[in-house]
Amino acid sequence: MAVLFAKLGVPKNVRLFFEPFYQLLPDGSLLFPFGEEAEHFSLSFHQVPSTVIPWNAGNGPHVFISHSAMECIAFLSCYSHAYPVFGQLQFIAIGNYFNGLQVSSSKVALLFGRDILGRLTDIKVSTSLRNRGAPIFYCGEELFDISGQTFNASELSLNAFETLLGVRSGIRTIKPRGFNTFLEQLKHQNL
Repeated sequence: MAVLFAKLGVPKNVRLFFEPFYQLLPDGSLLFPFGEEAEHFSLSFHQVPSTVIPWNAGNGPHVFISHSAMECIAFLSCYSHAYPVFGQLQFIAIGNYFNGLQVSSSKVALLFGRDILGRLTDIKVSTSLRNRGAPIFYCGEELFDISGQTFNASELSLNAFETLLGVRSGIRTIKPRGFNTFLEQLKHQNL
């Protein structure tokens, strides 16, 4: 098992769940395969690929989608108490490039950051999963045009978008408490 996970405070049951889905390199860093590309993580760097092939872990009906495998691991590390049966879970990391994704489950949660990019990604991924397009344009002065509607960056969320357009995707967003990402939250809890 990766010493790096122990340093980060990843619980043993979470380490065991994700063990088949990464490679431990001789220098102690971790490699997560995205097809021919890979996410590479150590305490001193984190490289997330731009690829069309997502990383997958698990095959349960509860699907969690994020940009990186480490974000998925950090999320489950912080909230494993809420999911006692790991066999019910599936994690998908899409990397830095989103080219559409097909998910058959109706129980989907998005694990993108609290910042504006994370909230815009929530909207883009959610509409794509429900076979709808949502063109996003930056209008300047922290205003965004999404599907012909104008949103202020400070008020933008998937819920605000769906409420204004009268859409209900059934897709949840889960945000870390007090931090921009779950990986930041995990590091501050345990390092």
